Amino acid sequence: MLFTRLPEKKYLLGIDLTDRFCQLSYLNTRRLAAGIDPHTFSYVTGREEFSIPAAAFRNPQTGAWTYGNEAYQRAADHGQEPLTHLLALAAGEMQQDESAQGGANTQGGESIQILLGFMQYCVSLLSVEVRAEEIEAVTFTTAVMDRSHARVFKVIADTLYPALDKISFEEHLKSFYHYVLMQDEEQRRQSILLVDGWSDAEIVLQSLSFNKKTRPIVCFPDERRLRISNDTDAAEKDRILFHTVKEWMQEKEFSAAYLTGDALGGGWMKDALNLICRGRRAFQGDTLYSKGAAYSTMAACGLASRADKYFYLSSDALRCNVGMQCLKKGRPVYQALLDAGTEWYDAASQIDIILEEGDEIILQQTPVDSGSPREIAVKLENMPQRPRATTRLRVRLSMTAADRMRIEAEDMGFGEIFPSSGMKWEQEIAING
Repeated sequence: MLFTRLPEKKYLLGIDLTDRFCQLSYLNTRRLAAGIDPHTFSYVTGREEFSIPAAAFRNPQTGAWTYGNEAYQRAADHGQEPLTHLLALAAGEMQQDESAQGGANTQGGESIQILLGFMQYCVSLLSVEVRAEEIEAVTFTTAVMDRSHARVFKVIADTLYPALDKISFEEHLKSFYHYVLMQDEEQRRQSILLVDGWSDAEIVLQSLSFNKKTRPIVCFPDERRLRISNDTDAAEKDRILFHTVKEWMQEKEFSAAYLTGDALGGGWMKDALNLICRGRRAFQGDTLYSKGAAYSTMAACGLASRADKYFYLSSDALRCNVGMQCLKKGRPVYQALLDAGTEWYDAASQIDIILEEGDEIILQQTPVDSGSPREIAVKLENMPQRPRATTRLRVRLSMTAADRMRIEAEDMGFGEIFPSSGMKWEQEIAING
């Protein structure tokens, strides 16, 4: 009998997928102790070609799909243009399907299948260095990770890595945060500036600031967007960026600055570049997000002890923990329901409770950055009157926005003694923190 040895899972993967390209960076878990930076895959041997063009073309004669640079070549051969903006098309299709199906989860349609084909192409290219069965965990990153994008990435992850349970999704700025977290501490002495020039239509200025008075240290991201019109010349663009950065520097101190994106090239940054680099360490790199996603995977696997000392609080995340005090086996315990740091569109929980007395559910909200805990009382109008501790409720919590929570309660009765009344209550409240 022949025995085949299964490949060892030893790679942590970060995938940056945008409307323009896909980048793949990975870490070898055997070399983490050596402090080796993530390696970004180049799809052209011997050259630094990291960004696989996000394009697809279907041969009108054979129906066969090609992707990346080959899609551009085959499209040109037929006097046509390839399909681009694959991620935007897939996210838009997912959003339409969700609306049509009342928010139900969906695998999407043609656009998502085209994007899946492109991602399978990217993973097949990567297989010359890292095979899918050798990957232990993956983090996907993109510019904006909202509900529709997250569901698109979930479909991709389930298709590419069906056997993995260590899969996560995040926005570019959070990936940058994980990248910065793995650099020397001096960079985090004050705020960190990021200049993102991956679009010709706008320059995105982002910052990471750290509240070192809290434990763990809370990191607050911030963002400013500069619209750049087609008729803006180089000198005017330099002036706009210079004055915006100068204004921001009057509000906060920056100890380090990073620049990324091909729209920052061409030599037009003169005064702005001098200002950004003056008195602080400055770095340029076009693989920050995929490398940051690889570091994020490392942290998610518990392999980055430094990450335990910090807490990232994005604008889309809950800024407080929500739970309730319960009795378990006669002992008071705190039952966590929603965790601070979770993106609002992913935050949800359900719990069955026995209401001791009264007609209120008491929730506890605890901010992670500042302020004191507060109680949230949810009154259940016209609740059936029963003896003490004979009302079982099913409580569901979800978020409708980063600062608004929906509370749903359903009377489940108490066995055969007190059948359910079928009553339901729903309330939406603002939460702060």
